Amino acid sequence: MKTALLKTAVILSIGLFGASINANAQALAKWRVAVSELQISPALSASAAKTVQQSSLRTDIEDAIRNGRKFEVVSRNTAKMQALRAEQQFAQSGLAAGDAAATGQMSNAQSLVVVEVQNFAFGRSANKIPNIENKYRISDYANIELNVQILDTTKGTMTGSFNVEAKASSGTRVSNSVGSPSRDILDKALDRAAADLANQLSDTIFPITVIQAKGKQLYVNRGADGGLKVGDKFIIFRPGEALIDPTTGENLGSAEEEVGTAKVVRVNPKFTIMEVTNGDVALMEAGFILRRPVAGK
Repeated sequence: MKTALLKTAVILSIGLFGASINANAQALAKWRVAVSELQISPALSASAAKTVQQSSLRTDIEDAIRNGRKFEVVSRNTAKMQALRAEQQFAQSGLAAGDAAATGQMSNAQSLVVVEVQNFAFGRSANKIPNIENKYRISDYANIELNVQILDTTKGTMTGSFNVEAKASSGTRVSNSVGSPSRDILDKALDRAAADLANQLSDTIFPITVIQAKGKQLYVNRGADGGLKVGDKFIIFRPGEALIDPTTGENLGSAEEEVGTAKVVRVNPKFTIMEVTNGDVALMEAGFILRRPVAGK
């Protein structure tokens, strides 16, 4: 009898342990995002559009989002999807162990990142040096402007949008010929655009939030991987009541009240300390949201 009870207890314990593991796995599951094929504005010239399409921009964006460690990136690259499909078909052929993802069982994205390239320039400026044969002052430049929309794939609604602008340039140097612009300058601009996009994506889906307030100091839920730098300025908002559409019942978010400003004073591995620069310190509390100022305002 005791042995049977012991076996039952062990089975229940294993079951509870397994349930605990599953619950923890679900709790630790990252938000899944996918980056769509790049959209190119009709305003771009044919040569500019071709350069963008052949560039590493989309891969850079996926890498920057993945490196932020807040999201799971689901590939929507056509070539990669075709390769996965081929592997699935091979697994189903009986020639393999058959443990590839079954058809129709690959993870779906919860958010789709739609990127439109609205402006792009990449080139080299050159000025002939007077009275010296075959000598030029040259300088390379690259700049890119993106409009980014975040779509909720479960509802088909847009949950956020923002713009990204990045530039890179070389110093002026003397050359014996005009030549072509350096790809390193282009890569720098694309890397900067991708990093900015990843940071703004994180801020849109997981807003920077106060986890503890101590006098002028605000401890927020962003660490060294959040793209924050000492001196960065933010606007502090008090979240309000949820706004519910009376017709559809959809939660449209919450009303926010601006209550002050803050700047970053120390960046730690898993959290950041900001200092209130304007506003009533006594009002600050956990749950308040910090947003970057809108450019030009």
